[in-house]
Amino acid sequence: MPFLVSGNIDLVDRSSLRKLEKHLGIILSPHQYPIEQYNLIRNSLRTKLDSENLIRKMSRKELLSFIYILTQFGDVVQGETPQEYLDVAEIPVVLEWQKGHFMIPYEVLDFLAHSRVFRNQNYLFALIPTLPAREKKAWIEWIGAGYGKVFPREINHELYFQCRHLQKPFQGKSLVQEERIRIDQLWAPGKNEIADWFYKGISPFYSAMKELQRAERDPFLLHVLDLIRSGKLVLKRIPEEFGKREQFDLVSTVEGNTPQLRDTVFSWEVQREEREDFLFR
Repeated sequence: MPFLVSGNIDLVDRSSLRKLEKHLGIILSPHQYPIEQYNLIRNSLRTKLDSENLIRKMSRKELLSFIYILTQFGDVVQGETPQEYLDVAEIPVVLEWQKGHFMIPYEVLDFLAHSRVFRNQNYLFALIPTLPAREKKAWIEWIGAGYGKVFPREINHELYFQCRHLQKPFQGKSLVQEERIRIDQLWAPGKNEIADWFYKGISPFYSAMKELQRAERDPFLLHVLDLIRSGKLVLKRIPEEFGKREQFDLVSTVEGNTPQLRDTVFSWEVQREEREDFLFR
């Protein structure tokens, strides 16, 4: 998975870090506190980076490489990636943080998540931040990661991390072909008590889905529940109509429709729960 450059500049190859610094007009130093580094990067992204201009300035090969890395949850390993998707040397927000290891840092992903381009195309990294806090909490508890272990500002990253691992066995495949599904097409109001908890606003959607996974007997709906739990299908707010209650559909995510090819597991991914997160405490 990608990681925050803030607080981790010692993990990033110096020449690759310099590429990012030059583009953003900043200097990162190990003498700075992680929160200082984070604010430097975040503020510079706001003033120096326009997601649409970033895309327009890329060549076709660069754009294909950039989009491919996004579909791979923000990072790839050279030996596990088709060569045509590694034209990234001139893309300032893609870092070769170690030789043959490429990523789009979380600071950049968090910035791009605000872009309508990626939200409208249903990229998971852009849809997770739009979910209500209680839905994110319910989802991470359903996954079993434990909300209490995660600081509120980290929950987007934790959900993203967990979804990558949950999606890998699917290899980008599912029995659901629709890009958008109305929830009431799956569980009609008044026909399922557990789903009605959500319709009536008693329970978050992901809490209701967790309970349904225990009670459901229909093989297809159990498959749909696996897709929802893994983020292949994700809750997305329907544009509000005046006087109507907030409503959501399920949408098929770009990442969820793409086979996840990376098999390499980095030591920091295994040890991350043991490390203190000074930035978000």
